[in-house]
Amino acid sequence: LAVEAAARASLRDAIFLCNREPALIPIQDTAARLGIDIDPSEDDFAILADKMIRLMIEISDEKERRARGLYHETQPYLSLALQAAPPARTPQADALRSTPGQASQIPRDPSDGADKSVHQPAAPTTEESGSVEVPFHASDRMKISVTPGPSFTALGRNGRDPRLLDLWDTWFDERSRGVTVSGAYTFEDEGKAQRFKAESDTINSTRKLLVDAFGDKRMSEIRDRDWIRFNNMLRALPNNHGRSSNLRHLTCFEFTTRQEDQEKRNLRAAHQRIKKDRLGGDEKEKLLREAKFARISPRTFQRHQKYLAAPLDHAVERGRLSHNPFKPFVLGEAAINELRKGLSDTSRQLWTSTDFADLLSTTKWNSDKTQIEDEVYWTPLIARLHGLRSEEILQLKPRNIGCDDAIHYFEIERGTGQSTKSNNAKRVVPIHSQLIELGFLDFVARQRALGKQRLFAKAARSKSKKLSFTANFTKKFNYYRTSREVYDKRRDLHAMRTSFNSKLVARAVPDTARRYLMGHKNEDVGITNYLPEGFPLATLRDYVEQEQFDLGMVTRRFAIKPTAPKRPRLASRDGIALSA
Repeated sequence: LAVEAAARASLRDAIFLCNREPALIPIQDTAARLGIDIDPSEDDFAILADKMIRLMIEISDEKERRARGLYHETQPYLSLALQAAPPARTPQADALRSTPGQASQIPRDPSDGADKSVHQPAAPTTEESGSVEVPFHASDRMKISVTPGPSFTALGRNGRDPRLLDLWDTWFDERSRGVTVSGAYTFEDEGKAQRFKAESDTINSTRKLLVDAFGDKRMSEIRDRDWIRFNNMLRALPNNHGRSSNLRHLTCFEFTTRQEDQEKRNLRAAHQRIKKDRLGGDEKEKLLREAKFARISPRTFQRHQKYLAAPLDHAVERGRLSHNPFKPFVLGEAAINELRKGLSDTSRQLWTSTDFADLLSTTKWNSDKTQIEDEVYWTPLIARLHGLRSEEILQLKPRNIGCDDAIHYFEIERGTGQSTKSNNAKRVVPIHSQLIELGFLDFVARQRALGKQRLFAKAARSKSKKLSFTANFTKKFNYYRTSREVYDKRRDLHAMRTSFNSKLVARAVPDTARRYLMGHKNEDVGITNYLPEGFPLATLRDYVEQEQFDLGMVTRRFAIKPTAPKRPRLASRDGIALSA
């Protein structure tokens, strides 16, 4: 063992010193056996020599392992050699294959318990169906198929055969602590940890799918067909999977089957109605479209693939796994874009003045039953007039509304029960005069007088790990718009923030001021270094006030002392704009 260690040290020194002499004789001997002439002065010889020295180090490593009685681990070059000449099938192997359900069974030591972390894994095997292409996607433009195998089972290091879920949990734990490794150093970055934790609910949704698809399988038990089955499951998964608390006990396969059965019933009913009412054209197409359930988007599919591939890559980097066996089955960006082409556009649309007026014309802004503390009344107005995020609005406290030189403002901060998306999100935003006209300051004074901790005290946090107000508000806001027939899935609350930003750009507001108002990172060092407290309130107020809205349709107002509305002036009864 000492000789092998010394030999490897010598070979590593040769690589470090660019000394190719140790590889010369082995290369010449190999070339002579193949009848090839090798010229050491050629440029390619250096590459060949480096590969030969690396192979010699691997062989030395393998000799030492075998001397210690370890025979399970396959090195890259040896793997290539084994792939080129797979072992012949034996009658015993054929007998195993002939029995349904036993193809993935692995002979183990009888003493190996269910919780034992180290056991002798199966030897690398190739898929029998390696030449069979399985359809994955088909459209008029492109067809995509997948071919399982031949590939080698991913093996654990140091004689271990880890479970897939254990590798995933280790990756998740390190990312949750912001752990990164560089050489001999290990770093724990709190900023990275917080960013990762903010997405933990989304990331954990992938783990739930892995539990359904792979269970407690060890890496040596997972074959190419299992990765393909996982991808096919993702492609068929309904987009409302996991949303209903009453159905969360179902596996992803059971939930998909349930939805497919419901879709068949819906389609039968739709065809019956089409036949009965003799529908055609757009009406027929709409009815058939509504009968089908929506599946997860290609981007969501890509995200789940990412959160499976990343833990396996992490295990390889940490030396816990020989290679990432899922990597060949991860779709690239070109394939994802192809899958998206057949779908309707789901990108956000700006809220035009007409869209906003249609919303404000509904009962929430015109009924005497609307209460002054109703978050559905105020949140869209604040978002559209100021560009604030929904979470920033819903967690506002009375003390976050201030006044300086007769300019009222929102103070967006981190505090008890409050959070911001980033450090850049902490800012001061002047309150639009039209929000004041509707009685916002009177609402704030009322909440202060009642000793309320938050302005929107009735808004509830979600039960997710994020404990956000946005999740519950979004459901409430979407339900309200749907019930009033003004719902457009491409125009959500966040699109109001996007519309505010778009108007700032269109009105040529300086980029530094626009970034400040939006709570985005400012790249201008002249601002970050010499204006750390932000812009003057009067300057920001002028930018916010540039856009004035027609609010004549809003009859439910809470101002104790009504003020004259800003231009355009409106008739008090019918909402028709008067000339200047």
